[in-house]
Amino acid sequence: MTTPTHTFVCPECRHSFEVDDAMREALLEAGCVVCGAPVVDADLTAPTVE
Repeated sequence: MTTPTHTFVCPECRHSFEVDDAMREALLEAGCVVCGAPVVDADLTAPTVE
């Protein structure tokens, strides 16, 4: 089974990485794990299946 992933790019520090749905939700709630900037849906790509 494949897991959909999203690409996250922080609007502040520009850090970029792939996240699954659970991490996506955590980012939206808590902000960027690198710099703490708020995260909105626009900072994440649509899900892709790998």
